[in-house]
Amino acid sequence: MPSELTWLTLNGVCFRNLKNFDLHLPLGRLIMVAGPSGAGKSTLFRDVLYPVVSHAIKAKKAKLTGREFLNATGFAPEPAGTVPFLDLRGADGFKTVIEVDQSPIGKTPRSTPATYLGIFDLIRTFFASLPESKIHGYSAGRFSFNTAGGRCETCSGGGRIKLEMAFMPDTYLPCDDCHGTRYSADLADITWKGKSIGQVLQLTFEEAAVFFDFHSQLSQVCQLMVDCGLGYLTLGQSSPTLSGGEAQRLKLVTELAHGLASYKERSRGIAVKNLYLLEEPTIGLHLSDCEKLIHVLHSLVEQGHTVVVIEHHLDLLAEADYIIELGPVGGPDGGELLYQGPLAGLLKLKGSPTAPYLKAKLNR
Repeated sequence: MPSELTWLTLNGVCFRNLKNFDLHLPLGRLIMVAGPSGAGKSTLFRDVLYPVVSHAIKAKKAKLTGREFLNATGFAPEPAGTVPFLDLRGADGFKTVIEVDQSPIGKTPRSTPATYLGIFDLIRTFFASLPESKIHGYSAGRFSFNTAGGRCETCSGGGRIKLEMAFMPDTYLPCDDCHGTRYSADLADITWKGKSIGQVLQLTFEEAAVFFDFHSQLSQVCQLMVDCGLGYLTLGQSSPTLSGGEAQRLKLVTELAHGLASYKERSRGIAVKNLYLLEEPTIGLHLSDCEKLIHVLHSLVEQGHTVVVIEHHLDLLAEADYIIELGPVGGPDGGELLYQGPLAGLLKLKGSPTAPYLKAKLNR
């Protein structure tokens, strides 16, 4: 039986098609979840484990029973009248649970990677703290390209002008007044390291990681973008110009950034440990980008986090420290825990839907 000190255990899972089993997840490891579509992977990790661990962290409970969870949250069990699990142990060591799913990020022309990541507020606050800004009485709001006073009024802070074409798609041209920077000329003289805020938005994330090397949070988020293969994007790039794969990785970086240690935690040497739940993060990614993603996932584990990835991509499954397989099929006849343990053990499992494909992949 696994030790409660080093394992997250969810006993007696019985929800929808899940067939009453005990789940054991090793802490501080890269865990892959395999199995046919409809076998219950998302049900187990997104619909049960995620809310249960989140509640245990909030309630600061080392042990949480299924009945306690139902009474405290109003969670609706399926089938009705049942308890979705017997008890959860080992979740109290996590700071938070971070889920990365497949929902869209939203693509408005005014949305940019910097605004989506949440770092543009930090950049605006920093520029407002400069001596020149204080002399003029500029607040952080002045450095928004969505408000009057700071934005270029010719393009209303869009950085480009829309040309409506008869019988053809609309065309956009850079604004002649701000030259695509989005800002009025009044803010051109407020600079840091020789760059105005409009010029900072034109930096790539690779350049920004160096530019903001004095600011731990900004530099870390920019470096995450680089590590996920998005270092070539600019901070102010319009979201509609991102490909589907780029948008998905941007969302991944955003969720990873939420788990970064705070300044207080870093200064006090507090080791933050999170539980990351990712669902098929390789969708739409090129093979080279998958390799970068694998590096990021291993990096999270090296920092002490526990990473669970629901995935079909064989390259990622082959990287597992620990693998879980549900099956044997999807739907009502699925929901069985076929295997949980080291990757080598799954390869020896007879009747595994995944093992033959993994063997072929590893033997190439």
